[in-house]
Amino acid sequence: MNNAQRTAQALADIVELVAPGSEPIRHRLAEAVAGLQFAHSWETAGALLDAMYDVDADLSEAGMIYCDWRSEPSEIRDSLVEIPSCPPTLNWEWLDQFDEDEWEPEEIESFLWLLAARCRELGTALIILDVESDGYGLGFVAADRVDRIVELARIATCDLRVVYPEIPTLVV
Repeated sequence: MNNAQRTAQALADIVELVAPGSEPIRHRLAEAVAGLQFAHSWETAGALLDAMYDVDADLSEAGMIYCDWRSEPSEIRDSLVEIPSCPPTLNWEWLDQFDEDEWEPEEIESFLWLLAARCRELGTALIILDVESDGYGLGFVAADRVDRIVELARIATCDLRVVYPEIPTLVV
């Protein structure tokens, strides 16, 4: 298997961990990787985001959401709760501590750490996909899959990070 094939397979495995059995996402990934040489990490991340998030599709068919650098906590929450991998018992009451009238995009890291802590209580990890632009992908993966998704991201040379206590990988 050559590097491009290993990368494509690692991306397919990531998709299966984040959105198991999702035919729309598998199909979008096949389209996104067709002809790519994966010479740059942004190509790999872009292909993964294109597969996991289709701006024209319903979020119920997504594995991630896309957040702009200006996205506010309630906007992020409203999108995250629509994706199938969002823990159904995730409590969002803590979100009130972020006053959106005074929200500064620089506060995103504190928001994400608090979200990750709530996810951990439910056996889920928050993941961030850096696409080297003014935004990023956000999604969830089962906590028992964290080591595997980190390894697959390494193989794919994809800047997919896990926001999970005890794993120092958060850089937004």
